[in-house]
Amino acid sequence: MKVMIYLFLFSLSSMALEIDERLTFRLIKTSESRKTILMNRGTEDGLAEGDHAKFFISAGVVARGVCIKVSPSRSVWSIYRLVNADFLTSDSVMNLKITPPVKITQDESKMIVQEDTPSTVVTNDIDSLGIPLAEGAKDLTNLDDVTLQGMSQRENMMKLGLIEGNIRDRNDEVIAMLALANLGGKTNNGASGYTGSDGFFLLNLSWEHYLKNEQDWWGRFSPILFYQVLRQQTLAFQGSQQSSSINEFGGGLNWHPWRPPSQASEFIPYFNFSMSAGRSETNYEPGAENASLNSTNITGRTFAVSMGGGVKFYTMKGYGARMMIDYHSRNENFTDLSNVSSKRSFAGLRIFSGFSYRW
Repeated sequence: MKVMIYLFLFSLSSMALEIDERLTFRLIKTSESRKTILMNRGTEDGLAEGDHAKFFISAGVVARGVCIKVSPSRSVWSIYRLVNADFLTSDSVMNLKITPPVKITQDESKMIVQEDTPSTVVTNDIDSLGIPLAEGAKDLTNLDDVTLQGMSQRENMMKLGLIEGNIRDRNDEVIAMLALANLGGKTNNGASGYTGSDGFFLLNLSWEHYLKNEQDWWGRFSPILFYQVLRQQTLAFQGSQQSSSINEFGGGLNWHPWRPPSQASEFIPYFNFSMSAGRSETNYEPGAENASLNSTNITGRTFAVSMGGGVKFYTMKGYGARMMIDYHSRNENFTDLSNVSSKRSFAGLRIFSGFSYRW
């Protein structure tokens, strides 16, 4: 039994790549800073956590890094020297050569040149440069301890979708926002009494699409289409009742300047601009002040513009919630049976909240 265990352990160690051994691989994903990469090679190919390697093509060395996470067929590498970042792109094929760990010294005259270190140094500690020590230095074992170019490796890995925190594969979202009030009303005017209703109903159904490549500046914009229904009615003191019904279609654009819209478990600020157009119908039921008049119904066209901002929040399963405040301006144009044109305008702040689902 012991012999079998020894043979098993020996077979595992023999699979590990030795210094100067080479391997061809394909890049699956890279972080925005190119400081964290995911490749299609893992323990089945002899790679292990803590391995150091040079990445090269026929033109020369591209980068140098250390393996920080490995699975049977995948591995994540932290890049601590970039020679030519342009070659580190998704789906590119190159070679790696296993190398000894980089050794650093406190002697300034022997330090590695500035180009070989990350551009952002977070602390005065030499470990914060991101270059691993040769022996016993565990500066890359805790993914939250090392910052590369101003971003922790955990954040880079979240962007790659390697750990929880990213829903980039869910590019479409449906949103429902609702405001509702329905009250019964009654007025007393001397010996007379009138009953009616006072209510407000707003339903906004939206579809939003997110671009896959968030590394580009336009990847922070997402187009949105929506359908909006507005119903409101008011009971006047002398019994007259006025109701309005508005149906609008619109579109707009959301902009996420500070945080990728695929981030989960974090609040995502965004700005919104939208326009809409539709149909408005208004009905007037006279009260005691005009008891001899008939009810009046009139239809017209609407056009609205909105600008505002808000915050979103998503879970890893795609469920989300959002709140938005905007400045809304709407014009309604009517023409009655006597061919008389009239215009009604509204402007002011609105506050929305609702829920969503991304898939």
